[in-house]
Amino acid sequence: MKRFQQGFTLIELMIVVAIVGILAAIALPAYQDYLVRSRVSEGLARGAEAKTSVAEYVSANGSFPSTVSAGFNSAAAGQVASVRCTAGAGGCSVINVTMSNSPQLTALGANRVLTLSSTGTRNGIIVWRCRAAGTNGINARFLPGSCKN
Repeated sequence: MKRFQQGFTLIELMIVVAIVGILAAIALPAYQDYLVRSRVSEGLARGAEAKTSVAEYVSANGSFPSTVSAGFNSAAAGQVASVRCTAGAGGCSVINVTMSNSPQLTALGANRVLTLSSTGTRNGIIVWRCRAAGTNGINARFLPGSCKN
């Protein structure tokens, strides 16, 4: 009588475990970066609220607002610690979004800032540039896709 092979050999199982280990070693760091990037995009969304408020002010008054009259919500919420408008050329043309020190953002470091700065206007529309701010800026690998230049 012939005997048929049943199951997998030890070497086949070891190869599968090695492949799964290699994939996990590559996929887990990429996934963690993706999670941080998605949380930083929450800061970009909060900055969008501020950009809209500043654009409405510019549309109505013809100039950038002062930092006190920007008219947007600057309180902490979610992954964002604060949204501040700083005086640039002629008023509030730079919006700084400070990310919180939450456990989900430990990869960023403490008090990292995402900056939205006005680069001028085209046909009455304000052109904004998203970037990491100076030494407190967010690492480029954690910036949302729309901020990468």
